[in-house]
Amino acid sequence: MRYAAFRQEELFLAIDDASGTLGSAILFGLLASSAEEASRNQLNGSNGTRHEEDIPNRHNHHASDEDEGLQKPSRILACVKTEESEERLRKQLAVLEHSLPVVIVRGDNARAVQAADTVLLGCKPQDMTSCLGAPAVQKALQGKLLISILAGVTIPQIEEVLTLTEPKANMKANGVHPAKDNRRTTAIVRAMPNTASFVRSSTTVITSCAIASPSDVSFVEWLFASIGTVTRIPAAQFDACTALCGSTPAFFAHFIESLLDGAVALGLKRSEAMVMAANTMKGTAMLILAGEQPETLKEKVATPGGSTIQGLLELERKALRGIVADALIKCTAAASVLGSTQA
Repeated sequence: MRYAAFRQEELFLAIDDASGTLGSAILFGLLASSAEEASRNQLNGSNGTRHEEDIPNRHNHHASDEDEGLQKPSRILACVKTEESEERLRKQLAVLEHSLPVVIVRGDNARAVQAADTVLLGCKPQDMTSCLGAPAVQKALQGKLLISILAGVTIPQIEEVLTLTEPKANMKANGVHPAKDNRRTTAIVRAMPNTASFVRSSTTVITSCAIASPSDVSFVEWLFASIGTVTRIPAAQFDACTALCGSTPAFFAHFIESLLDGAVALGLKRSEAMVMAANTMKGTAMLILAGEQPETLKEKVATPGGSTIQGLLELERKALRGIVADALIKCTAAASVLGSTQA
């Protein structure tokens, strides 16, 4: 994902080679959400067409039951970097049922940004400077909403690249009064979705800059709520949440893979064991989300003298709790420096 941009009736989305997995997940999640809504409209005997005067402002969009009938993007422009990415995306879209037209553009991000009201940035963290540093892009971003899904890159770092936080002494030397700096017009919202966007089950966290309006944040919430859940958090907690929400799908997959190895050793077929293990994890998550505390749930399953407690004791002997906690802490530390090696 390199750039994505939104207008009231159009959505511009860029899939970059580096972070194309997450970018594609967001794209396909939005397409699935749109297809589902189109199907509902068809069942209700409506084609979803609305008159221009009925179209609400994009900042009023909120993904909820109250969103029914709101004007959604009518086109997606997906910007890719290489011919290989373009061909891969075409093949993926060819087998995907969706109602929104998708136009793929290669190597012309500035045009997409210029045409948009809202831009989604999703390049490699170390490529952020080269992506935003182009004069045409910086000019096009003035007065717009910029959503960043770059791991480890803070809002002040983005503002610095956009020359929105030039030191006051330099600004005065250049004849620009800090209070009247008209470059401070790009509202930035930082977001971290995860790869479960593919199945519209992403857990996304967001935080915003000081000049982002409530309506800006509401629009971002609507956008990511179409592919999962959204939680606002303080900027200071973002790296920890990047690890907890963005990285742990790999942790969970690793844990399931370990269970599969044990199941195969016990004579089960790997394919059947995978379905059982994944559904068991899903059911457990649903119980916790329904209000069951993990400790209470564990006690309910580990009955006295039973087999579960023996397995739990083995996990404790191997210090699984500490290993997992330390892995999350190290992941958070790594996320905090991703943006420090910008190119």
